[in-house]
Amino acid sequence: MSAHQPEVCNVLGDSITLQLTAEQTGGQYSVVEFATPGGVGQPPHTHAWDETYLVLEGALDLNLNGDSTVINSGSCHQVKAGTVHAPTPSGDFCRYVMVGQPGGVEEVFKALKTNQEQLSDMAKVVEIVTKAGVTIAA
Repeated sequence: MSAHQPEVCNVLGDSITLQLTAEQTGGQYSVVEFATPGGVGQPPHTHAWDETYLVLEGALDLNLNGDSTVINSGSCHQVKAGTVHAPTPSGDFCRYVMVGQPGGVEEVFKALKTNQEQLSDMAKVVEIVTKAGVTIAA
């Protein structure tokens, strides 16, 4: 069996590699790798799935419920469904893997990639991710 070539979504300054999708895991989980420069990150949001973050390089601030929560390289942290979080590099660069359970989080990134030309409009970005199951926190 040959390895598949994972899809890469370069959106909103982030390089996001869809390592394993819900389709490949029978819906159980998704594995997504992020390479994120400093100054780039996600706005505070929630969703109905759990996420586990494993930092490979640099440090990641998950900003849980508005509180700085820095995960250093080699460390892991789980964010339960419904928790407000805003993953942002703590420093110049961060590379991390996020496992979403159940699977399907890749649909958010695929939707952003499909609508690439509209991503300069933040209202449009919010609309796209909301359709994919993400709630942007006020």
